[in-house]
Amino acid sequence: MKVADPESWWHSAMRYLAPLLLLLSLASACTRTSVEEQVHALGSREFTPEKWAVATTVEREQMLGSFFKQYPAQSLTAPEVKKLLGNPTGYYDYDENLAYFIGPPTVDSKYGKERMLVFITDKRNGGIDRIELVPPLR
Repeated sequence: MKVADPESWWHSAMRYLAPLLLLLSLASACTRTSVEEQVHALGSREFTPEKWAVATTVEREQMLGSFFKQYPAQSLTAPEVKKLLGNPTGYYDYDENLAYFIGPPTVDSKYGKERMLVFITDKRNGGIDRIELVPPLR
């Protein structure tokens, strides 16, 4: 009677398990929702630079869906963001990253009492690399 080699069993199992794990991790990465998509749940208040300038932080949060619908983040530069939203109201890690407080003062983070909308900026060309909400939406 032949006894199964435990090592060959392990290799056989890994041959099928490794591609499955890779497929699951790729599927999970594809289902992550971008900040630009998430903010539509925060409200549907119309964005204009004039309305933003006089809005409360809660009203600004409610304008984000309209803002990103009109101005996709990847097409913006830091000077364009400043022209639309004014001078940053917060600070996030580097001077180049434009940060704006949004939402109610009930959200706590190491940066303050409100959530921050952060435009992560490429230091070389001033383009917007990505958008972050700090802390993120749950």
